[in-house]
Amino acid sequence: MDTIGIAMVGYGMIGRVHSLGYRDLPLYYPGQFPAPRLAAVCTSRPETAQAAAQEAGFAAWTSDLNALLALPGVDVVDCCVPNDQHKEVILAAIAAGKHVYCEKPLAMNGAEAREIARAAQVGGVHFGMTFNYRFIPAIMRARQLIESGALGQIYSYHAVFYHSGYQDPNRPLVWRMRRERSGGGALVDLGSHIIDLMRYLLGEYEMVRCVTQTYVKERPVRAGSNQLAPVTVDDAAWLQARHATGAFGTLEVSRYATGTLDDLRFEIFGRHGALRFDLMDPNWLYYYDASRPAEPLGGERGWARLETVQSYPGAASPPARTVLGWTRTHAENQAAFLRAVAAGQEPVPGLIDGLRTQFVLDAAYASAESGEWVTVETE
Repeated sequence: MDTIGIAMVGYGMIGRVHSLGYRDLPLYYPGQFPAPRLAAVCTSRPETAQAAAQEAGFAAWTSDLNALLALPGVDVVDCCVPNDQHKEVILAAIAAGKHVYCEKPLAMNGAEAREIARAAQVGGVHFGMTFNYRFIPAIMRARQLIESGALGQIYSYHAVFYHSGYQDPNRPLVWRMRRERSGGGALVDLGSHIIDLMRYLLGEYEMVRCVTQTYVKERPVRAGSNQLAPVTVDDAAWLQARHATGAFGTLEVSRYATGTLDDLRFEIFGRHGALRFDLMDPNWLYYYDASRPAEPLGGERGWARLETVQSYPGAASPPARTVLGWTRTHAENQAAFLRAVAAGQEPVPGLIDGLRTQFVLDAAYASAESGEWVTVETE
């Protein structure tokens, strides 16, 4: 194929980000895989669908999912709708024989995720997930170091993902604050990313224990309204996790972390070394090599600052020395997906990654209710 036709369902903030990535990819990787073509966009209302098509440059628009799937030249459905609509959109796309690229999380829960996985297997389509933080060069370098054995046995880690902006009790209730629409709160919204990231670096989860907290119990149903409705999701969550390798970690997520922006950080401690990363300092990976001599007077030991910057193998632009931008990580995730589709291979991150993350989320919420350690399902 010369091009890959993209049909986007949903066009909010993340839809814009995905659209930007598709448009930029031919300049990042000219001629390296079929160019994405913005074939069509579907939103809930005709006026918003038309506006999205005009803004992003989609060739067609509609407010009818079935009409979108019937359009000629559609190869991939990019699912950017709220979480409670993922299953409907994905199953319809699979039934129509379309490949799927899905924004996290995969589904509302593990049961839905399994249903999607079975349908994708029967339908024979390729399925990609958006876990864009895997595609930060510093994270890619961290994985290389861990896989090479540079850290030795991994003992423990601490990972956090902090946002702010929910502290105002007058902020209106939106779908992300209603469990029946989102599947969960900060643990789903932020936790799905950090859970996947530590699995990507350290392997499968074995058991988790979780505590959640909701700080503001009721919110206005809309801006300026005096009518309040309950918030049914967590605002923050704290997890303890044990991995199959024996590594033990803590993960914390919050949408109430005053003073933060998009603060994803981790520290990983191993027998022979350690790693640190901070998304607010994304161009560098910090590495401690305990094998270096300690004498005299500290010898050569200390934290090394590795210049990962925008080092993407094979990219024509921007230069590798340039600073990293968040939207580029999304484009790189999309590039990995499109390469796999063009080659007839399973995308990574893909369906198994979405499924395993969903299982950890299910186990975490079960633990939050019981107060006990819960085994994470694997199948």
